[in-house]
Amino acid sequence: MSAVAASAVAASAGPVAGGLLAASDWRRGQSPAVLLAWPAGLRLLPRTGPVRTGPVPTGPVYGERRRLDPLGTLLVLLGTGCLTTACVEAADRGCGAPATLGFLAVDLVMGAPAVAHVRRHPDPAVDPVLFRTRAFTAATLGLRSYFLAYAAPILAATPLFTGAWGRSSARAGLSVTPWPLTVLVVSMLSGRIVRAPGERTTAVVGGLCFAAGPVWWLLPAGGDGAHYAVGFIPGLVLTGVGVGLYQPVMFSAAGLLPARQLSLGSGVLMMSRQGGSALGVAALVVITGGAARPGLDALRAGWVFTAVTAALAAVAGAAVRTGVRADPGESGGSGTDPLRHH
Repeated sequence: MSAVAASAVAASAGPVAGGLLAASDWRRGQSPAVLLAWPAGLRLLPRTGPVRTGPVPTGPVYGERRRLDPLGTLLVLLGTGCLTTACVEAADRGCGAPATLGFLAVDLVMGAPAVAHVRRHPDPAVDPVLFRTRAFTAATLGLRSYFLAYAAPILAATPLFTGAWGRSSARAGLSVTPWPLTVLVVSMLSGRIVRAPGERTTAVVGGLCFAAGPVWWLLPAGGDGAHYAVGFIPGLVLTGVGVGLYQPVMFSAAGLLPARQLSLGSGVLMMSRQGGSALGVAALVVITGGAARPGLDALRAGWVFTAVTAALAAVAGAAVRTGVRADPGESGGSGTDPLRHH
């Protein structure tokens, strides 16, 4: 869970760094970060596979190269991209505009060939076999719903800080600092926390905490920011607790899969994350009407959207239990579902 926790901390710290970069020359800030990440990856990432003891298994688990599925990847990207673009076009031109309806039509048309393709391809980009297990399916849907909500709180808070409250971009970025700090603390303790109540309870509590944050902001969001400490910081702490608890449990659902499907399952969960984030931002654009400085009512509507989608993520968390894994040998390389249904 440590890698997931680190990712959650980094993502939550993004708005703070973004606010500081926006107050300076952000173009100069991005390049050094990318240039530092590249040699760090070469130095820190392992060059070989995991160390194995005992006899080395043969067959589909080790030694078999998976086939690429460029067509399946393209269909998935087109589906997500068209739906996201349709939401953006709806905010700019209206729900009934030809561009909006056109992108929606393309998205619907892509559905049938995508399903047919993944059923025929020997190594599809999204393998239907993965979804025969309720826990993995719940994790995929839960992460999609969770990341629909993930970007909305801060994206809705930023115009509140810079618009209604008149704060600078740098100060607006610093105003959300309690969120990544809370994520950092909770992530450091997430292993102990999960072991106490269990994965399922932790995921549900995490989703509900994330939903409670924007609910806290609904009433005191107006004014001039004088009540920031009481009206906004508790919501930031609640969402930070939700991030630190929910993500590690849901992403660890990939660990249920046998070795042959680990990377594919992890990829599907990451695709749910990225697709959910993109759609969440697009949905917020629709809710706020695409305005550069949306009104307070629009911001509150964005927080309602966040609370509802986070609550749905909590419901999905109730169906996840990552502590049970079947023996990889049960699959026998046959492509049947190797996981216990629970």
